[in-house]
Amino acid sequence: MGLEVEKRLEEKGISYRLIELEGRAVSVKDVLALAKEKIKLEEVCKTIVAKDGKGNSYAFVLKGNQKIDMAKAERLVGGGLRIARPEEVEDAAGVEPGAVCPLLLEIPILVDRRVLDTERINFGSGDHLYGVEISTKDLEKVIEFRVADFAKV
Repeated sequence: MGLEVEKRLEEKGISYRLIELEGRAVSVKDVLALAKEKIKLEEVCKTIVAKDGKGNSYAFVLKGNQKIDMAKAERLVGGGLRIARPEEVEDAAGVEPGAVCPLLLEIPILVDRRVLDTERINFGSGDHLYGVEISTKDLEKVIEFRVADFAKV
């Protein structure tokens, strides 16, 4: 296959599953509908890129069935936080919205604490036609991130 995320995981010796999609997915709903293999909703995560009032970019990783609480998120990173526009997502992540892979980012990453409640997690691969799944415990072996509480409950 040769996706960048596969190379990164193989370099780190991390076991993973590539999830092939039957079409271009940009939302969690798309991923669930288009996955060629069964995946569990509670394991699907999304990565939201946001910018603060100073123009700094951040990635917020949360469960796919949850929404970000912008007030909580703003308290974590500073004032003026807003969801990044599509072109800002591309600048920060190198891909279009919907394909963002947290394992390939070079911006600060915050992971909602609920993400760590499942044994496995899957998320964007950097390509709209694939997702990637890893063991939750392996996440910290691949990237640095801060665990926080920013999902709406």
